[in-house]
Amino acid sequence: MTGFQDLGLNKKLLKSIEEIGWTKPTPIQSGSIPEGLMGKDLFGEAQTGTGKTGAYSLIVLGRTKSGQEKPSTVVLAPTRELADQVSKEMRNLAKYTKHTVTAIYGGASYGKQIEVLENGCDVVVGTPGRILDLESKGILDLSQIKELVLDEADRMLDMGFIEDIEKIISLTPKERQTLMFSATLSEQIYDIAGRSMKEPVEISASHDVPVTDLVKQYYIEIPRSKKVDVLRDIMANGNPKMLIFCSTKIMVDDLYDGFSKEGMKIGAIHGDMPQLRREKTIRGFKNNRMKVLVATDVAARGLDIDDIECVVNYDAPVDPETYTHRIGRAGRAGRTGVSITFVTPKEDRRIPSYQEFMGRSVERLTRKQVSQIKIDNPELKALHANEVVKEQPSVSHRKKVDATARKDVTIKSDMVVISLNIGKNENVNRTELVEFITGITGMSEEQVGRIGISSKASFVEVDGSRAEDVIRAVNSSRLEGKKIKAAFAPQKERCKDKLAKKK
Repeated sequence: MTGFQDLGLNKKLLKSIEEIGWTKPTPIQSGSIPEGLMGKDLFGEAQTGTGKTGAYSLIVLGRTKSGQEKPSTVVLAPTRELADQVSKEMRNLAKYTKHTVTAIYGGASYGKQIEVLENGCDVVVGTPGRILDLESKGILDLSQIKELVLDEADRMLDMGFIEDIEKIISLTPKERQTLMFSATLSEQIYDIAGRSMKEPVEISASHDVPVTDLVKQYYIEIPRSKKVDVLRDIMANGNPKMLIFCSTKIMVDDLYDGFSKEGMKIGAIHGDMPQLRREKTIRGFKNNRMKVLVATDVAARGLDIDDIECVVNYDAPVDPETYTHRIGRAGRAGRTGVSITFVTPKEDRRIPSYQEFMGRSVERLTRKQVSQIKIDNPELKALHANEVVKEQPSVSHRKKVDATARKDVTIKSDMVVISLNIGKNENVNRTELVEFITGITGMSEEQVGRIGISSKASFVEVDGSRAEDVIRAVNSSRLEGKKIKAAFAPQKERCKDKLAKKK
C-alpha cells in the first residue's frame, strides 16, 4: 500500500488528510486501518510519534455516523495533555465528516464540558477519572458506545488506572469494537484484553524497534553540583529545541525560576500547575515562542510536538520504560534527535550502578547503544539534533542558576495587577477570566499573567502597557450576568501575596 487512498477510507476523510498534509500512511496506520475498518478488535503496538492517534482516529471516524445525541466513541487517555491533543487531531480529521469531538478531563471547567455533552457529541476523549465522574452524575451516557479506544494503555496501567478502566469497560455495551494502542504491550494489558476484546488482531510496527534509529542516545556521569553548568553548555551551543525532564516539581520550578531570571524564554509544566497555564505553555513551546521546556513525567506521554531536537534527563528516570517514553519525544515525524541523560551513581540510590542501568537495562529494552560522554569532552558542547556546533554569543555574563534552593515568587516588572468585583461567589474560574479579558480587549493570552480569586473579587496580572485599556473595556462589560468593575489593585504587596499563593 502506497497511499491513504488504498486503505479503504472514505472521500471525506481523504480530503481532510490531504489538507493536513499527510502523504503516506505510517506502518502502524497501514497495518491497522484496513483491519479496523472491518470492525475487528485491535492491539496496536508502535513507538511514540509513529501515527497511532491518526490510525485509530481514521478507523473511528470511518465507521461511525456523525450528529448523534449520545456519544458513539470514547477514547481513554492517561493525561490531560494527551486527551487535549488527541481531540484536536480528531477534529481536524473530522472537518468534512462533521463528527463532534470533545475533550473532558480534570482541572478544567465542568461548564463547557457539560454543555457540549448535553448538546450532543459523537466522540469523547478523556481521562478515566473525569469520564467516570461525569458518568456517575448522569451527564455522560456510555450506553450507545460502539467504539472504545484505549490510548497509551501501558501508561494508564502504570498510573494506577486499572480499576477505572475496567469500570468504564463494564459501562459500555458488550457489542462494541475495542481498539488498544500503546508503545508496549505487557502481560497485564493482554490480561485486560482477554476479558474485554473479541479475537483481537495484533498489529506491531515496533516490536523489534522500541526506540527509533533517529534518536542518538548519550549519558553523562556527573555530580549534582555540575548539572546546571553542563545543561547550560548544551543549551548555549547549538540552541536546540529542548525538553528537560526532572523527577520533582520543586526541581522543575527551580530550573524555571533560575533560567527565567537570566532572561531566557523557558516554559515549565508539572501536575500542580493550573490546566490553563499548562495548555498555554505547551502552545508556546509548540509555536516556538520558547525553545526550552522543563517538565516532570506528566509530559512524557501526550506531548505531541514533532520538532523537539534534544531531550535531557536532568534527573535520570527510575526505570528503562520511563526512559524510553521520555526520549520518544525526540526523533518524531522523520526528524533526527538526541537524548542526554545525567547520571549521578554515587548520589542517586535509585540507580546503584550506572553501567547496569544505562549499559544493560536501557540498551536491552531500546536495542540501541547508549554512549557515555565525559563532562570535559569537547563533543559535549556540540550535542544537538544534527551534532553540528552552531555559533552562539558568549554566555559568560549569565548569572549562575542556583538549582538547590527555592526562589521567592515575584510579580514581573512589566505586569500590573488589576482587581475585578467578581469571584468564587459567582462561580467564576481562571479559564473564564482569561477568555473574558482577551475577548473584550483583543489581547493575547501571553499578555495575561497569574490570577488569584477570592470569594468576592479576582486579581489579574496584565501587561502594564495595556492595563488602562483593560480597565476601560472591563468597566463597560458583563460577566456571568454581572456588571464588572475593574481598577488598579490597591495595596500592592497584599495582591502580590494573593497571586503568589495561587501560582
